[in-house]
Amino acid sequence: MLAILKQKLLRNWLMILGWGIGLGVLGFYMFDIYENFFQQNVDLRQLFDAFPEGLMAFFGGDTNLFEPSGFLHLEFFSYTPLVLGIMATSSAAGLIAKKEEDGTLELVLSQPISRTAVFWSRLLALILSIVLILVITWGGFALGLESTDTFDLGQDQLILPFASLFAVLMVFLGLALLLSMIIPNSSAANAVAAMLLIASYFITSLANIDESLEGINRFSPINYYQGGSAIEGLDVQNLLILLGISVVLILIAWVLFIWRDLRFGGSGGFRIVFPHREK
Repeated sequence: MLAILKQKLLRNWLMILGWGIGLGVLGFYMFDIYENFFQQNVDLRQLFDAFPEGLMAFFGGDTNLFEPSGFLHLEFFSYTPLVLGIMATSSAAGLIAKKEEDGTLELVLSQPISRTAVFWSRLLALILSIVLILVITWGGFALGLESTDTFDLGQDQLILPFASLFAVLMVFLGLALLLSMIIPNSSAANAVAAMLLIASYFITSLANIDESLEGINRFSPINYYQGGSAIEGLDVQNLLILLGISVVLILIAWVLFIWRDLRFGGSGGFRIVFPHREK
């Protein structure tokens, strides 16, 4: 199990460094951008006051762009679940199903190793990869924070939005993994998971404008994501809701993987694959 985890982590090194360093550099320069905003505070307030209220609500709700938490949310954390979510769903959808499609999973399971060990070792490697991406990104933010005196924030406060981001990413990772156990094609599972991610993002954003969407918005995972506002205090209840949903989705995916027959080369077209216990 440990060998599979290490192998998967090593294969993910380019993804980890690419996403982590890229987002970390962006985070580092966020603080320079904010200082420029702060110095031109009056003029920019007049500019943003001229924007339609609906437009500002769509991207940030009631966040204040001229507060550190509001600025970081609008300029980074508001769209990061969508960007990293696509990466997470793509990786999760192919985590097991891709190995089935190329025939390598059958060879792995012919060795003295259980399905459970394969499932959890590969899943833990993916989760650790996402954690490392977030840690590297946080490092960029931490360096940027040290380079400016404008932000009255502690390094520990910067961790909180990343905790909320991790939780919502785990929901869509679990969803993509579950769909890959049902839909006999990793590409189709990824497409459905990505579509649900985008739908959740737009439903929550539009609910800031149209109150009639609040009913359906309760079922949107993005609705429980705090983003930059977590800097002022993490909503533990929403965090636990997201983590709880992700755990349930992952456990269901694990049970389905144990009980169903293996698929080969994406066999079955687009039929739904039901679990079948071998006698």
